[in-house]
Amino acid sequence: NAYVTKLNAILGDKEEGETIEAIAAKAKAAGDGPLFNQAAQHFNHAFYFGGMKPNAPDTMPADLEAALTKNFESVDAFKTAFMDKAVGNFGSGWTWLVYDTADAKLKIVNTGNAGMPEGTQRPVLTMDV
Repeated sequence: NAYVTKLNAILGDKEEGETIEAIAAKAKAAGDGPLFNQAAQHFNHAFYFGGMKPNAPDTMPADLEAALTKNFESVDAFKTAFMDKAVGNFGSGWTWLVYDTADAKLKIVNTGNAGMPEGTQRPVLTMDV
C-alpha cells in the first residue's frame, strides 16, 4: 500500500491509462529514481502476491513441469538453481524465473532493490529477497 500511495502522490494523473510496467520503464529511462522505485516495487509486489493462491493444487501444470525440465534438466534442479541464485542475491532485491523471448528459454535472474525484468524478459515467478 505504501508504494501505491507514494506512487500516486508522485504521479497525480500524469500517467493515467499507462501500465505500471510502462511507468517504471519510462521513469528508469528518465533517471527518475523515486518514481522508478515506487512503480517497480508496486509491480514486483503485486506480481509476487498475485502468484499466491489459497488451496492451490499440490502439483504444477504439466506444461510448466515440461518447460522447467527442458530448461533446467528437472524440476528439482530448477528449485536448487533458483534457491542458489536467491541466496547469492546480495542485499535487497528479487530473484525471478523469466521467459526470455529473445531465445525462447526460461532463465533465473536476480535484480537488486526495485529492479524488475526488462526488455525481452517476461516474469513467470519471483521471490523477494
